[in-house]
Amino acid sequence: MRAAAIILAALLLTGCERAPEVTFADASITLPDDPLDLPDLPGRDAVIANCTACHSPSTMLQQPKIPRAKWESQVTKMIEIYKAPIDEAAIPQIVDYMVAVQAAQTETGPAQ
Repeated sequence: MRAAAIILAALLLTGCERAPEVTFADASITLPDDPLDLPDLPGRDAVIANCTACHSPSTMLQQPKIPRAKWESQVTKMIEIYKAPIDEAAIPQIVDYMVAVQAAQTETGPAQ
């Protein structure tokens, strides 16, 4: 029985004589440009500094209209749940900006 185990081990190890050849190829992707820019409203700098690392302008501008309290909870969620590096002092500016953007979209229609 021991001889059978040794033979089996030897057979299994014969495939391990050399490492498999692996070739790595460089790969790259080109992300599309986001053609939309954020409207120039108060709080824009705070949004650029704190939000655009994760969110594109088009994503931010296509959010459903929600009240100020919901924006506050959304920004808090980004900090607490997703660990976003948002300056807590910028939260009021970010919320003001998003509320102002949505108010302007209601007047002029959504950004294209």
